[in-house]
Amino acid sequence: MKKGQNRLILFFRRILEARLRTRMLLLYIAGGALPMILIGLYLVSGTNKILVEREKQAEMGELEILGRELRELLNNVNTASKSFYFDEKLEEIAGKNYELYEDLVADYRAYTAFDNIGNLYNRAVVWTSVYLDNETITENAHFRKADQEIKKEKWYTDAVARNGGAVWQTMALPLALDHEDTLTLTRLLRTRNSEQVGVLVMYLRKERLKEQVDSRLSHTRLVLDGKEEILSNGEGADFALVRPMLQRWNQEGIFQEKANIEGTEYVMTCCSFVMGESENMMQIVSMKSYKDILRQANRQNRRSVVLFLASAAMSMTMIALFSWSFGSRVDRFRRQMQKAAAGEFDLDPSLGGQDEISELYGYLGTMIADIQKLLAEIYRERIHAEQLKTQQKEAELKVLAGQINPHFLYNTLETIRMKARLNHQPEIEDLVKMLAKILRKNIRSGGQEVTVEAEVELVESYLKIQKYRFEERIQYQIEVDPEVREYKILPLMLQPIVENSIIHGLETKEGTGHILISIRQVEEEVLITIEDDGLGIPKDRLEELKRKLGRRDSDSSHIGVCNVHQRIRLKYGESYGLTITSAEGEMTRVVMRIPAINNKV
Repeated sequence: MKKGQNRLILFFRRILEARLRTRMLLLYIAGGALPMILIGLYLVSGTNKILVEREKQAEMGELEILGRELRELLNNVNTASKSFYFDEKLEEIAGKNYELYEDLVADYRAYTAFDNIGNLYNRAVVWTSVYLDNETITENAHFRKADQEIKKEKWYTDAVARNGGAVWQTMALPLALDHEDTLTLTRLLRTRNSEQVGVLVMYLRKERLKEQVDSRLSHTRLVLDGKEEILSNGEGADFALVRPMLQRWNQEGIFQEKANIEGTEYVMTCCSFVMGESENMMQIVSMKSYKDILRQANRQNRRSVVLFLASAAMSMTMIALFSWSFGSRVDRFRRQMQKAAAGEFDLDPSLGGQDEISELYGYLGTMIADIQKLLAEIYRERIHAEQLKTQQKEAELKVLAGQINPHFLYNTLETIRMKARLNHQPEIEDLVKMLAKILRKNIRSGGQEVTVEAEVELVESYLKIQKYRFEERIQYQIEVDPEVREYKILPLMLQPIVENSIIHGLETKEGTGHILISIRQVEEEVLITIEDDGLGIPKDRLEELKRKLGRRDSDSSHIGVCNVHQRIRLKYGESYGLTITSAEGEMTRVVMRIPAINNKV
């Protein structure tokens, strides 16, 4: 025992002391190839079970979808049958004593309910008839007499017993040559006074049911109440052998189990549902033999084995080539490092390749050059730092100069205003005061938000100045909801739009022009509307303006419509901004949309 342990220790020691190339190859085989082989064998052995379970789940899913489609179809037919309830014209025909044939024909022609059903439910219903207890009528394709023989038939007695409820069963279509049974809905009709009118019979289009069943690959049949087969899509197990199993699934749901019928094992899946408001149960039954499923699994297994063997051979070849290439490059790198450690800096230009080893070798070559460049780089950094200090001082001087100019302008305007007051010129004084206010707001606003009330005061000052200029040619009205006055918005949003309205809309208009400014909150948004009745915008220029609004490369250094739109989108998001509508020669309306949530002071 001790001798065997020593051999094992010696084996692992030799592996650890082996060359890197050898260790890598052994590691790839032990850690990659062997687990892949074991996992592959396990997966191949479990393929049959996986495929069977997948087929089972697929069958349940497909039957559930088919069940929803058939349930919707039957519900539509049930809804159509209800349209005959309390039908006064039908009650009149059922209770009228016809002495003249012409009166009967006239009433038949005037009754259009059958045509309406045919038009609305043509794909689902092939024919509709009503059996009336009226000896004076003449039978045609739709109106039938309920004689004593008819009243004894099971479908008639079942409909009467249900007392107005829907009853589903199979019956042969009248006047049909093939006499094949089709799914039929029967219902007893009564008047508002609970008097019996007759029995309604609606025959479903068998082709409509068959096309849904025939679209499936597995053998599928429709069964009524677990007893009667309506149709199927081919030859399968004898229905008499299947019927006992269906009796256990007489409730709504999806059921599945393994069935052995005449020595053949099947996966039997059933989707059961109640047919509308009736007491009947529809069952969609699918049967797929295990033999067919496993035949598909065996084909998949053969393909998997071939693919696995090819992958294993390819992976082993790639592992061997990679181990040889990697080991050779590491050995060359080791020799170059030995030369550098000995002071020989005349290294090979590169090892070749684009991987991490090549990058490390490149770092070795650049490390020596970096040492030589270090002092020069420090010197350049010092010069650059001095240049930055100089530029900073120049910028500070420009800021000081920029601060002097606005103060000079304000002082000059204040001097003019005082002169106007001394000379008893109140209009000039008012104009200068409002102009100074506008200039101060424009210069000091920056990017900080202002209240709606402050922005309205600014644009009102601008409009007052324009009133002095144009006198009665310009009229304006400002409407602001009280609850939004303290909301914060971006500065200079209204004045550029109002300025455009005056310059492009009202300045050259004959007669009086009007501007309406409305600010109100609608749900979670604040809507700012600026509307004028000026010259409007031509259609081509309006389309060009809308295209400019949609672009993101608008020049933000110019205050205008596009600038205001882009500022709103940058601040609040892509879903906000400006909307422009205009009618040439009539009006222009600009609506700003900004959020109202968390926007108060």
